[in-house]
Amino acid sequence: MKILFLSITVPFPATDGGRIRVLNLLTQVSKTDQITFLGLETAPTDQEGIAYLQSLGISCYLVPHQASPPKISLGTITKSIIQKKPITVTRYDLSPYRRKLGELIQFQDFDLIHYEMFHTTQFSVEVNLPTVLSTQNIDSYIWARLSEKAKNPAQKIVYLSQKRAFRRYEKLISPKFSITTCVSETDRNWLQESCPNLRIDVIPNGVDLDLYQPNHDEKIPDTLLYTGSMDWFPNEDAVIYCVDEILPIIRSKRPNIKFLIVGQHPTANVRKLSELPNIEVTGRVEDVKPYIARSAVYVVPLRIGGGTRLKILEALAMEKAVVSTSVGAEGLGLINNKEIIIEDNPRQFAAKVVELLENPDRCRQLGKKGQSRVQRDYGWQAIGEKLRSVYASLVEKSKG
Repeated sequence: MKILFLSITVPFPATDGGRIRVLNLLTQVSKTDQITFLGLETAPTDQEGIAYLQSLGISCYLVPHQASPPKISLGTITKSIIQKKPITVTRYDLSPYRRKLGELIQFQDFDLIHYEMFHTTQFSVEVNLPTVLSTQNIDSYIWARLSEKAKNPAQKIVYLSQKRAFRRYEKLISPKFSITTCVSETDRNWLQESCPNLRIDVIPNGVDLDLYQPNHDEKIPDTLLYTGSMDWFPNEDAVIYCVDEILPIIRSKRPNIKFLIVGQHPTANVRKLSELPNIEVTGRVEDVKPYIARSAVYVVPLRIGGGTRLKILEALAMEKAVVSTSVGAEGLGLINNKEIIIEDNPRQFAAKVVELLENPDRCRQLGKKGQSRVQRDYGWQAIGEKLRSVYASLVEKSKG
């Protein structure tokens, strides 16, 4: 098959969950099919990333663009309301990308077009080809949760306005595609509420089982770990919540507890946490695996989010015991108290962490059960095959 793959970001280096997902799916599908990749040049490393994709046999085109992070301001909200589009869609309304897409469709033959996330859907064109809309999370779901957590009335209004904008946009744009893919049943159910007639398949997140393997020699007692891009508000909220409401309870039982916060672009609020005793904020690291290996327990105190957490799959692949909120573990189908521990109450969350720290055998058992589940269901090779089968069924149907 000849696939045109549209993305806003270049997925290498794979510095966040979205890039990890896209890179691994491209890697798997490119083993058997011809992929043409169209992306935006938004980072100094993008040329290096394109070279890496080309080494996989992927044809690449890059449209220059200097994007800034989507900021919530009176101007962006006003523009969003006037255009009846969400902020993250209006941010990328780019005619050069649209022109390049038109050229590729005009002068090359493709069997299918893949649109990665709702950001790219504004470039959709009327063509006699099957189309796939691939989602990593459902944005209206995230904004709905943000509005529920907001204490500031002005913030609540902003979040609700974006929730409605995304919900409206999702309802308008999704039916234009042959199929939509989500990463979990939770996301599928949320999207299906507003778009009941959509064909939606679940293509879950995964983990590189060859790369993420147990390494117990590096483990340091009484060390907790959280990983993620620290300029993403749900991650910022998670670590601040952990430090404010969970860590003091753990410290009352385990005075030497250390909390590692690992991830690129920590905000000022996150950096400030490093001023507290036994809390380390690393910023971007070249390789997260040594930090996972070092941890005694991996914690996921997320209160806001959508999609599913690759971070949990990576930790479980390395046989780490994971304690998470229900939001953090959402969509993965892991069995509570067998493959993961799920607690939403901060006091109970802390108690479960302490229990694991005081019972190494229980900690190991939980990690082993989690690893077995990940090996069975979440390897990228099997997930790539699932996506490829979606492509193949659409192409076969289109050719009669």
